[in-house]
Amino acid sequence: MDHSENTPPQPENEHNTLHPSEPKTPFWKSQSAVLVAALLLAGGGFALGYGVGHKQGLTVVGFDQDAQELAEIVAKQKSALEAVSVSLNTSTQERDVAIQNAKELNDALGLANQDKSYAQSLSTTYREKLRERGGLSLTIQNIKIKPLPSNAYEYVLDLVQVSPSKRRAVGRVEIRLIEGNEVLTVPLESSNFNFENYERLTGRWTMPSGFAPQFIEVHLKGSGDAVIQRFAWRRGAKDVSSSVFLGDIPQAASDAD
Repeated sequence: MDHSENTPPQPENEHNTLHPSEPKTPFWKSQSAVLVAALLLAGGGFALGYGVGHKQGLTVVGFDQDAQELAEIVAKQKSALEAVSVSLNTSTQERDVAIQNAKELNDALGLANQDKSYAQSLSTTYREKLRERGGLSLTIQNIKIKPLPSNAYEYVLDLVQVSPSKRRAVGRVEIRLIEGNEVLTVPLESSNFNFENYERLTGRWTMPSGFAPQFIEVHLKGSGDAVIQRFAWRRGAKDVSSSVFLGDIPQAASDAD
C-alpha cells in the first residue's frame, strides 16, 4: 500500500505568500500632475511667445511711424535750410551791391567836393577881380519858374552882389506877372534878402484861373537904386528861365560901394 499522498506544494518562504489582488489606477490619473504641469508650461510658452511677437510687431510698426515722422522733419529742415541759403545768397548779393554803390557814391561825393572847392575858389577869384574893377551892384543872376500840378508854380531867384567894401545887400524883392494892362503880384514866402555875395530865394504860388502872363518882372529894393528886370513868359514851355552869368553881367559903375 502506497502511503504517499498528493499534497500541494508548499511555498518556499513567507515572501511567496499570495495576497488578494488590488484594483489598478488609470494612467492619466496617475500622471495628472505631470500633464497639468505640461499644459501650464505649454500655455505659458504660447502666451510668452504671443506677447513677445505682439510686442515686436508693435515695435516694428512704431519704428516705421517714427521713421516716417523723422523723414518729414528732415524734409522740412532741408526746405528751411534751402530757404535760408537762398536768403543768405540774396543778402550777400545785396550787401555786395550796397558796398559797390557806397563806394561809387563816396567816389562821386569826393569828386563833387573837389568840384565844389574848385568852384568856390574860382568864385572867390572872380569876386576879387570884380572888386578890383569897382565891384558888382545888386542884380538878378538867374530866375526860373517851374509849373506844378493844380495850377501851381515854383520860383527860383538867385541874387548876386559884389561890393568893394564888402557891404551886405539888404532889401526886399517883389515879383510881378503882367498880362496886357493887368498886373498880378506874386505872394512870396520870403520877400526879404540879406547876403554878402549871393543868395537864392525859392517859393510857390497858385496862378489865378484864366490868367496868362506875358512877362514876369522882378523888383529889387535895397539901399541903392531900385533894380527892375523883366523877362518874357514863354507860353507853352515847361518852364521859364533866364540865366545871367558873371561874364554876361555888365560892369558896375565905378562908384559902387
